[in-house]
Amino acid sequence: MHSSNPVRRQSASDYAYNEIRKKIIELEYSPSEQLVEDNLAQDLAISRTPLRQALYRLELEGLVSKQPNGRLRVCPISPEEAKEVFKVREALEGLLTAEAAQLATTEQLHQLEDRLELMKMAAAKDRHTDTVKYGSDFHSILHSISANATAKRFLEQLESRIERYRRISGYKNPHYKSSVSFNEHVEIFNAVKEKNSCLAEAAMRSHIRRSLHSIEETLKHLY
Repeated sequence: MHSSNPVRRQSASDYAYNEIRKKIIELEYSPSEQLVEDNLAQDLAISRTPLRQALYRLELEGLVSKQPNGRLRVCPISPEEAKEVFKVREALEGLLTAEAAQLATTEQLHQLEDRLELMKMAAAKDRHTDTVKYGSDFHSILHSISANATAKRFLEQLESRIERYRRISGYKNPHYKSSVSFNEHVEIFNAVKEKNSCLAEAAMRSHIRRSLHSIEETLKHLY
């Protein structure tokens, strides 16, 4: 008789955290939007205690903030924060990419190449959501190749805010070109494949600087 291992269920707190985080990052909850605990608890069908645990985690990540009156809201976005976050991102990802160029195995290169293929198909059809998703996967694989645990830990702390700003540009910029992002990822991949750390780092830094510029242009038109 066939049997399978039971799937480990998420705790109510983890479930709430993941759901709210996803909606903030995907801009389903708008920047500065007020969050009402009663409504969230009802929408997620959970009690207040695990919900508050989830909201506290999101507060620590800089996605939710508590106002002086005690009410919660989605953290606002600003060109100043985008610049701060992406300057730190550029330094950390440049470092990780340079190291990945020295350490990448054939299997890991294949994983990166697979994401590029998916990006290429999404970009050809101008599916911005998918282009952003596969680009994010590409970055995650690069991070996993590096052995610098400290740099990865710092980057993880910024991940939610990075993903949020990436989507603002990818979803809201009328001039966003999926093909530009795809070509930049190809450039990074080629340098990693050639084990050229300097070129890989330079390509990654250039890509992130261009991303920041696109975000700043988007924010000018939106706010």
